[in-house]
Amino acid sequence: MSNEHVLEFAALSDTGCVREHNEDAIVVCADYGCAILADGMGGYRAGEVASAMTTQVIADYLCSKLDTAWLTKLGLPRLKLSRWMVDAIELANRHVLYSSQTNAECYGMGTTVVLACCSQDKLLLAHVGDSRAYRFRDNKLTCLTHDHSVLQEQLDAGLVTEEQARFSSIKNLITRAVGTQESVSVELHTHDLKEQDLYMLCSDGLTDMLSHDEIQLILQHSSDDLSLCSKALVANANAAGGVDNTSVVLFKVHAIRNLSWLQRLMVR
Repeated sequence: MSNEHVLEFAALSDTGCVREHNEDAIVVCADYGCAILADGMGGYRAGEVASAMTTQVIADYLCSKLDTAWLTKLGLPRLKLSRWMVDAIELANRHVLYSSQTNAECYGMGTTVVLACCSQDKLLLAHVGDSRAYRFRDNKLTCLTHDHSVLQEQLDAGLVTEEQARFSSIKNLITRAVGTQESVSVELHTHDLKEQDLYMLCSDGLTDMLSHDEIQLILQHSSDDLSLCSKALVANANAAGGVDNTSVVLFKVHAIRNLSWLQRLMVR
């Protein structure tokens, strides 16, 4: 249907009001329509190592693949890009695990990750852990990812309500992470892109501090200026307590242009 998309990006990461170090990491590959956000965990500064390593390994892997893919001039097949996204996260998992096992200061470290790549008129999302991706369309905010966490399992089972979950003492216990086991299970989904869609990747430092409705209200007021919007999200999270690092990546779809008949044939 369509191939070229014009995207605008903004990103911001903040230590918050309580933590001494920022264990979140962000890499935006605007030329390739990709963004990566990770929220690390571990011993002294080890979370910083895990998240930085993961985002950089994924970015390097994807950019190298996309640089050499001649099909990008016609439109890269989504199945190939999906495979590369999973391969990139699996590669990052091996790197983080090896560093954890060979460096005493990094023992036990790991990280969440959420990866977004735009391909033709589709958004591909891959994630591990509880960092999230949202879509803001027609003034309505929708969460596109499903947390890999103990609390989410309780929600799915109907053991707690959404309101109870906001104040749960186990909200940060995740069931999947990059770098903690030999293999990692990556969840991958595809969504339709539409012009004027706004997408947000975020760490739980945002969603633990602000409710769904509060985030939606900020986007409704500030989405015309992505830089201002990212600052407003972080500022409001800090004003609510800022007990964790807060990171956001915003990107808006400004245009989607049609493929030629040859391009449509090639991307199937």
